Amino acid sequence: MAANMVLRIKLGPFVSFEIEGENCEEICQSLKGFEQLNERIDAMCSDLAERVYPDGMTAQQTGQEEAT
Repeated sequence: MAANMVLRIKLGPFVSFEIEGENCEEICQSLKGFEQLNERIDAMCSDLAERVYPDGMTAQQTGQEEAT
């Protein structure tokens, strides 16, 4: 009996991906490049954060967001 597996990963409000396979081995093979993808996403998000907060975030800004 064949089963179909779908793995959905949401990395943020605009970034997500889906992997589909017949078994865990196929899913694992598909995820081999995940480290590279993770590094690229991290670089993209870091670049975006640097553009939005060019001076970095202060502890006061972080505290205000948590209080809201």
